[in-house]
Amino acid sequence: EILPWRAGDGSVGGIVIFSEDISERKLTEERLRLAAMVFTSAREGITITDPTGTILEVNEAFTRITGYTREEVLGGNPRILQSGLQSKDYYRNMWDSLIRDGLWSGEIWNRTKGGDLYPEMLSIHAIRDAGGQVKQYVGLSTDITEVKEHEQQLELAVHYDALTGLPNRALFADRLRQAMAQARRRNQLLGVACFDL
Repeated sequence: EILPWRAGDGSVGGIVIFSEDISERKLTEERLRLAAMVFTSAREGITITDPTGTILEVNEAFTRITGYTREEVLGGNPRILQSGLQSKDYYRNMWDSLIRDGLWSGEIWNRTKGGDLYPEMLSIHAIRDAGGQVKQYVGLSTDITEVKEHEQQLELAVHYDALTGLPNRALFADRLRQAMAQARRRNQLLGVACFDL
């Protein structure tokens, strides 16, 4: 800021310059811009909640994966995504891990707004303040439907005949090993007859 310095008769006798180093503020603004760009362009769905689980923010990938708009979920709870496939113990263990370790990661089945089930890889991290208190939880989720479909295709290719769809020798051997192990645990005799045609 530059201001004129006036003499007693009103004439300009000089100038007064006020300056402030704003390098740190510019660096902070750049970091915030970068964080905002990562948040909006991430392929993973991102959900930010307060410590009680109230949704504070979601990104575009979240809305694409779940079918819910940002406006529909803000102020709500991630429970709207529950598929019903996980037990209460599953969620209790999740929260125990979050409270104890500050993070949880695993596979979970959720439900889209349209009612479709989908598997996702979910990581939840606790964000703490300087005093160690949880301020937010950040959830990163990836729809792994294609991965699960590929696993299923591999399972079929390994254990079933491609032409007939019938179980193959590898599946038979696997099931036989399981039956023999179970018979050993129960101290039972197991008779097996195998005909290779």
